[in-house]
Amino acid sequence: MKRLFSAAIALLLAVSPLLAQKKAETKLYEKTLSKPSVEAFDKFLKKYPSSVYAADILARKDTLLNISPYDGKQAAAIAAGLLPGTGELLAVADRREAVDRIYAVCLEGAGLALDQVRIVTFVKTAGNWEQEGIYDAPAADAGGMASRAFVDGSSVVSIRDTRFLFFNYLLSSADGVQQCYVAAAYAPQTDDFGCVSFRGKDIRGTGHVPPYNILGRTDEALLSGMERPWMRLLLKNIQENEWLEEIPENFYLTDAAIEWWQEQNPDALTSATHLKFNILQPESSLVEEFTKAKGKKNSSKYTAAMFDHRGWTVIVAYQKADDNYVLAWVEPECRDHYKDRLLNSIAFDDANTLALSYYHGNRTFKYRLNLASKNLSRR
Repeated sequence: MKRLFSAAIALLLAVSPLLAQKKAETKLYEKTLSKPSVEAFDKFLKKYPSSVYAADILARKDTLLNISPYDGKQAAAIAAGLLPGTGELLAVADRREAVDRIYAVCLEGAGLALDQVRIVTFVKTAGNWEQEGIYDAPAADAGGMASRAFVDGSSVVSIRDTRFLFFNYLLSSADGVQQCYVAAAYAPQTDDFGCVSFRGKDIRGTGHVPPYNILGRTDEALLSGMERPWMRLLLKNIQENEWLEEIPENFYLTDAAIEWWQEQNPDALTSATHLKFNILQPESSLVEEFTKAKGKKNSSKYTAAMFDHRGWTVIVAYQKADDNYVLAWVEPECRDHYKDRLLNSIAFDDANTLALSYYHGNRTFKYRLNLASKNLSRR
């Protein structure tokens, strides 16, 4: 019995230092949490590197060093107060090594073009926010567009330990007919920025929500960086958006060619004396319709065809010397033969000159278009 009692005393004496150490460890842990700082965390880890609390202390230290206390709305509110008059903006907050920054994404601002996105960086020093830098990032092609606005909200997504601000904006033409939806992403950690756009015609009905429904196409020829997972995610977001309706490539190429021709020749139907032609891609439905057209006209240098297609009356000319198809003429398709002018027929006057014969009510007249010089006369 005496031997058993002695063993118990010895065991108690051996455990007492461990209990004391655990109590001191817990006390320091609680003290560290009461006034958290990098210095306090380091002090604890230095004294108790193998503590059961070590993992928690490390996580709290990382949070203090690298996790921002600001969410997107708070960051945007701070940035908006520092950038008066810039319109709506989005923002993402970032903290690295206990230094807080806010990155504001703006679609408006002095000197900012529609094909750029402005990223303004603010850094917090001594309790105050100061502007650290401005970067006007090249963004989606804005040709033919007049305005833009954010749509569909934003989100912060982590991809391979890098945080990206994903956001979307909508470009619109002055008449509202053309729209371009842009899905974009920006990573403050790496300064990566990229976007994928979907361009086409606005086909919304009255009162449609969201403020777009586009019949068009993503121009994959303009895509780059698709080996990066975040760029593939942007493309996926475009492809899965139910309000972005893709048209076949052959029609898309035709619509783009007709739009370009009209932009380059705004006075073709009234006063222009010189035109600009565009070479058609073989996949365009205009080339397909040319091959099927009846009544083609031939000269030693050209074959020309006139036909109605997708609401337009067009003339496509095949250039025999270089094996190219060009869009030579575009005008709205005649809907009322009694009131509207009608392009009735075409014929070659010589190897280069194509005569366009019109009816307009009881009146007839001709245009003459030189396919080589692209000069236009009305007589």
